[in-house]
Amino acid sequence: MDDHKEAEAIEELSRAIDFKPDLQLLHLRAAFYDSMGDFVSAVRDCEAALCLDPNHNEILDLCNKAREHIREPK
Repeated sequence: MDDHKEAEAIEELSRAIDFKPDLQLLHLRAAFYDSMGDFVSAVRDCEAALCLDPNHNEILDLCNKAREHIREPK
């Protein structure tokens, strides 16, 4: 993924999420953040999505993966 395109996608997703929080949009934005290495933002979006559906396996997996990256020593 091209970082410039990812940033544009995140902006568009953010506008839609600001209008109406949505599980799939939060999941997609979290995946973009994860691919860009912004693991803190990815976890934040995963946690917001999990408030809507606490048992969503794909989001749980993404959240755990992002948390592992945060815990890794620099």
